[in-house]
Amino acid sequence: MIRKLAVFLIVSIVLAGGYLVLTYANFYNNIGEKNLQSPFNQNIFTLVNPQKEGIVKYVALGDSLTAGVGSDDIKLTLVYQMALNLSKQFGRVDVVNLAQPGATSEDLIVDQLAVAINEKPDHVTLLIGINDIHNKVRVTDYKNRLSYTFDELLTKTSAQIILINLPYLGASDVIPFPFSNILDARTKQFNKVIEELGHNDRIKLIDLYIPSRQPFSENLSYYASDHFHPSGEGYMFWGKVINAD
Repeated sequence: MIRKLAVFLIVSIVLAGGYLVLTYANFYNNIGEKNLQSPFNQNIFTLVNPQKEGIVKYVALGDSLTAGVGSDDIKLTLVYQMALNLSKQFGRVDVVNLAQPGATSEDLIVDQLAVAINEKPDHVTLLIGINDIHNKVRVTDYKNRLSYTFDELLTKTSAQIILINLPYLGASDVIPFPFSNILDARTKQFNKVIEELGHNDRIKLIDLYIPSRQPFSENLSYYASDHFHPSGEGYMFWGKVINAD
């Protein structure tokens, strides 16, 4: 009896492990097959509002979410919506989008941070961490890199920083249970780090996770064809959350 129970447990563990491996592989294969691209043909653009005065520079840092992957129109991206919101206050908004699809917090430091500082930005948006989660980066390593990024931006620029926490992403057909729960738990861990580090007079923390968690789990129109990256409609939803006040 004990032997049968042991065999049953071993078989169950093997099957569960195999299921997780297949689910994991299917998820990334689906994203790779779709191979969605950023709608930005160039990373620099300007918005002009003749009814206002003043010139500001806005620099965006991040990964595919800031690069707008999933949308087919730059106007339906986080960066454009942020710039549009700034143009309500200023006569000219010069935008530099340094985000790179696939970037981790380490990639941001290596490839984007120094460039951003050299741009002497007035406003910076920072949304990074989704790829750290999927690349199994340790929470402590993510925290150290994010802390370093803040130190550099706060000491070497005078920019106001919009820090955006991590949304939960992935429709249930590409991220089924229990993989969805694992990713959700990791997202919450990383968001706790973001919240801990986001306390500074020049940092505005935006919670994207809570307002979008349920809508993105119920409405497939918020997803692009890979059912992971947001569609233009999804980005517009996020833009309303970020620019709410």
